[in-house]
Formats: sequence, structure tokens, C-alpha cells
Amino acid sequence: MRVLLIDDSTVVRSRLVRLLEDVGGIDVEEAGDAPDGLACARRERPDAVILDIRLHTGSGLEVLQELKRGPSPPLVIMLTNHPSDYHRRWCEEHGADFFFDKTSEFEKVLDVLAQRT
Repeated sequence: MRVLLIDDSTVVRSRLVRLLEDVGGIDVEEAGDAPDGLACARRERPDAVILDIRLHTGSGLEVLQELKRGPSPPLVIMLTNHPSDYHRRWCEEHGADFFFDKTSEFEKVLDVLAQRT
């Protein structure tokens, strides 16, 4: 399984990469902002994208919309420090497959991906 991780926090990306490598069967690409994330998604065509809402350059919400426009969109897991009801509804309405809080539901990302490998 190919997974693209788009998050502007190098700490979060490093932690997730280590955890995903432990799952096995997952190849991870990383991007630190929206433009790089979209370019990587177009180039690599990942099976799944783990995406933060707030990025230093661009918005994860815009990236979500772009990812879901394609003919065979990837699974998108929103992983955020901003788990408001507004953001959750917005993401669901725009095609996010999952929406998790970084502070309390981090491990759920692993469960979702492990079930798909």
C-alpha cells in the first residue's frame, strides 16, 4: 500500500512514518505543505492520504477537495489538532473517509491502514 502523509509538522510526520513502518506492507511518501502534497499525489497516485487541515502553505481542506476530484480518489484520513464539529462536517461533506484528532485518536490511523494492507 502506498500512503502519502501531508503535514507541516516534521515531528508528526516522523512519528507516523515510524509507526506505519511497524505495520508492514506500507510505503510512505511525505510532504510538508499543500503544493508539495498535491504534486506528490499526482506523481505517486497513493492508495491513501493522511492529511492535516492546517498547513503552513495552503490548506488541507483545499487539498482534500482536489484529491477527491479525480477518477479514482485515494482514501483520505484527516488527522488534525482542530477536531471541531464544523471541520468534521466539512471534511465529511467533501469526501474525507475518516477524521481523527491527533491528540487522542492518533493510533486509529494505524488501525484503518492495517485493515487495508
